[in-house]
Amino acid sequence: MILSYPAIGRIVTVATLVAVTICIFEIASAASPQTPTAQATVQATNIQATYEQAIELLHRGKSADALGLLDAAIRAGARDPSLYNLKGLAASELGRNAEAQESFRTVIRLSPKSAMGYNNLGVLLSKLGRYQDATAAFREAHVRDPRNFTALLGLGTSLAASHNYDEAVKYLQKAWDVRPGDFQTGYEWAHALLEAKQPAVAKKVLNQISAPQETDSAVKYYSLAGAVAESLQDSPVASQSYRQAYALSPSSYEIYLALVQSSLSSGDAPSREGLPAPPANLSASQNLALGLLLLSHDAYQQAIPRFEQALQQDDSNEMATLNLALAYRNVGKTSTAIDLTRRKLDTKPTAALYNMLAELEEGAGQYVDAVQNYQTAVELEPTNENYYFDLGMEYLSHFTFGPALEVYRVGTKKFPDSSRQYLGLAFSHYAVREYKEAADAFTKALELDPDSPAVLKAWNTVLSFLAPANWQGILPRLSRLVAAHPQSPDLAFSYGAALFRSEFAKGPKVALDRPQSFLGKAITLRPNFAAARLELGALYAAQNQNQKAVDEYLEAIREDTKSDVAHYRLGQIYRQMNKLDLATQELASYQELSRLHQEEIKRNRSAIQQFVLSQPSKPSN
Repeated sequence: MILSYPAIGRIVTVATLVAVTICIFEIASAASPQTPTAQATVQATNIQATYEQAIELLHRGKSADALGLLDAAIRAGARDPSLYNLKGLAASELGRNAEAQESFRTVIRLSPKSAMGYNNLGVLLSKLGRYQDATAAFREAHVRDPRNFTALLGLGTSLAASHNYDEAVKYLQKAWDVRPGDFQTGYEWAHALLEAKQPAVAKKVLNQISAPQETDSAVKYYSLAGAVAESLQDSPVASQSYRQAYALSPSSYEIYLALVQSSLSSGDAPSREGLPAPPANLSASQNLALGLLLLSHDAYQQAIPRFEQALQQDDSNEMATLNLALAYRNVGKTSTAIDLTRRKLDTKPTAALYNMLAELEEGAGQYVDAVQNYQTAVELEPTNENYYFDLGMEYLSHFTFGPALEVYRVGTKKFPDSSRQYLGLAFSHYAVREYKEAADAFTKALELDPDSPAVLKAWNTVLSFLAPANWQGILPRLSRLVAAHPQSPDLAFSYGAALFRSEFAKGPKVALDRPQSFLGKAITLRPNFAAARLELGALYAAQNQNQKAVDEYLEAIREDTKSDVAHYRLGQIYRQMNKLDLATQELASYQELSRLHQEEIKRNRSAIQQFVLSQPSKPSN
């Protein structure tokens, strides 16, 4: 997370401008004629006195008095650029920006070859947020004095404020060359480099300056150092820098967020000792944002107080309720999460709360209540695709396939562009042995989202169950997908496996060259592709190339040690090769893996018996 940092002193301070003005005035005096008339000498003396008195008043913060003095001198006939320059400074301090701008433009008219008027006009325009106009003024100053520090710094900062970071970097580097070691210049330069996507160079610049004693400037320095480190993915250094910034500015919510983010990213335990307390008097939205940040890094225990505080400030905040319930559940307080959600439903029933309650009840084993609340969420908000999917998955996960099929039939009609609705529909068809319909729905899900690992994995479940005639409508669709995504190992495997099954079903006259080429391509694109190895092994076995089949099965087992199918097929090949000891060993591994798999299924079935028995014979729409 990179914060947006205001530049330190983007508007050159009055003290800085006064120093520049004095320097130019002195140069102008040195260039005066050597033998002035008596009248000119008196006038110059009066201007000098007025100037010095106005400077003194400005230093004492009496801008109104200074402006009155300067106006009196100008009304008396003084036409000196230095007085108009001071008038512009005084007017600017008093917020009389139009008057200040006119004064600086008068300086330019009276002294068009000097950088002074352009610089100070640029500063004023920057203060007003007119960065493009400020850039133009600083460019004019730079033309008149290419080594003028204020012009270079002003150009750099105004360009950076206009997001022209690459050009800004050039002028800020020149300003640094004029005044090396200047903190403001170094800070602005490093900031522009960071925004120009050059964090490594920004770090080198920051290393040449140090945090000043003045608190505000030190806060900005450490904050920028944290942002630079974060951009370099050095979370520990970023965390340390943000911690220093926050210690100096403990009321800054932005800095605290950055500190939390970098600390969590660096792997620091977000304990009470690991992180300082957040700023006092956070708003409900700030507490919510902080809680969400902690929740996103699984810091559930630390997120809970933030969500609780947000709810105390705004008890109608549904986002805080939902996330507090999630945090409670993840620290083992599921009953507390359920109680919270039910209380909120009593005051304001919403689909989101019913869906959350159903999820919590599912986790607590309250399956009947869960499905009823999933259904209520759908009824309250029938246009929400998530709720249809969740309800369907609740049925699927408890083997109530008829209701699941009905939910996903409706879901695919309501949300025809949702791949997961078709995925749910496919699994529902598959569960009731409607393999042709399952294959069609799986393929539709694949067409909608060909990059989804879940969809690709799910599609392969139907491979072994299709009749030869069913492949004809699917193979052209897979062929188009492979052509559109030639670098996808998953699609190459899916098409290769489908071709193999389709050809193998034809009997003795099989043509396996094409499926072999696609399966080989899948392995080339992903050498550790266990499923493709397993399928290619079956293809070699079908061609009686037993040793090649053995090699592929061994690779499949090496990539997936829990593959009971690979052990079974390898055992059968060894038996055909009369390697009975190896066959016995592989078949024993298959039996053990299959036993573990069956035990897992039994555990799942016993846990859902109550749910299955409680379902009506025909679900409501």
